[in-house]
Amino acid sequence: MHDSFIAALSSPEQPVPGGGAAAAYAGSVGLALLEKIVRLEMRRYPIVSEPSLWGDLLDQVSTLSKILYQLRDEDGKSYMFLAETKASGKKEEEVAAALVQTIECPMKILEQTHKALSCVSVAAEHCKRHLLSDLEVVCELLGAAGQGAYHICIANLRLMTDPISKADYQSRLTKLYARSCELLKLAQASILRSGHKL
Repeated sequence: MHDSFIAALSSPEQPVPGGGAAAAYAGSVGLALLEKIVRLEMRRYPIVSEPSLWGDLLDQVSTLSKILYQLRDEDGKSYMFLAETKASGKKEEEVAAALVQTIECPMKILEQTHKALSCVSVAAEHCKRHLLSDLEVVCELLGAAGQGAYHICIANLRLMTDPISKADYQSRLTKLYARSCELLKLAQASILRSGHKL
């Protein structure tokens, strides 16, 4: 049975949610699984008097989940705002400002996946081996979220007419995506390394 977001995503009757929101949703699913892993480890290492590694990780994952949830909604709002701004015949400057929002939002999604992948690397170094396969799934979901957000950015960036702003965003996006690929490889390497421990 579909949840409300999946039902809305699959509907041809409405333009939102779309690809950016789907990317954020994939990241949220990955974070939910990561939270489960962290909570399982907290049962083995309960917090007594001071924050533990797992307690800190839980705080980080919970914060990231909230942010991605907000960005999921923000992506749809930014797209609708751009569509409405263009349809209303507003000035080119106002359309350009609305377009920036549709680029900034998926960039933020990409940035959050960076933080989430760093959490995966930490979890991989300390969790039980039987949880590593679940961490691999987390990596795949976060990698897909980051890559999806990147493609949405690129698509929206093509609409930008100011060459200076476009070049600046392209440069920032290229760096963000390169960092995303690097962090994904590091997280996967951490999982692989932990799987080989005795």
